[in-house]
Amino acid sequence: MKTLVKILMVVLAISTYAQTSKQTQYAAYLKASKTMWERSIEQAKKESGNDSFMVAMAMYGLLNNTMATQDEETFDDYKDATIELLETLIEENPDWGEPRAVLSSTYGLVMAYSPMKGMFLGMKSSSLMDEAMRLQPESPLVQKLYGGSKLYTPEMFGGDPKIAIKAFTKSLEIFETIDTAENWLYLDTMMGLAMAYRKTDQNEAAKETLKHAVSIEPQYHWAKSVLSQIDKS
Repeated sequence: MKTLVKILMVVLAISTYAQTSKQTQYAAYLKASKTMWERSIEQAKKESGNDSFMVAMAMYGLLNNTMATQDEETFDDYKDATIELLETLIEENPDWGEPRAVLSSTYGLVMAYSPMKGMFLGMKSSSLMDEAMRLQPESPLVQKLYGGSKLYTPEMFGGDPKIAIKAFTKSLEIFETIDTAENWLYLDTMMGLAMAYRKTDQNEAAKETLKHAVSIEPQYHWAKSVLSQIDKS
């Protein structure tokens, strides 16, 4: 019996180690797990070769995760390194829109924790997102993050949930032609679309979007929770 337990432990360890950074990120997103996000960063560093953007996306995922847990300490631990890496990518790749969109969104997270920083980061974030949309409008990541900026920015500063709906919808359409398997960004885009629908009083559309998300990933507990909230409202 002890031998069988040891064998199972070894198999589990090998399986965990064999996971890719993308797979770990997906699981981390579903569980809102800081530990798994940190593991995905280390995996990305080993897998990436010269692909610094892969590492930056794992770091951004961790920063985004802190919003769910309101873990500002972890956010502060990783924020500066993430921003520095994205700034380097932008400097080295002036025609690449995606790092600009991610940096813009990262500034958005900074402002969410510290609203007063919006006075000097707001315009910077907006300019980066505009550049990203100009350079790479067919990127599902750019469209997703643009949708997020329009959803969460106050309307007096340029936010517009109707524009967010269009951006999230386009992002999903593009994702569905290239990459949906174990892709946390794809699920998160559906959540963004549902939130935008709710903000425009389209609760039935929000429910259908969330039901679709749950049909794709039955362990998507956040979507289930929001569905329950809609049903009770």
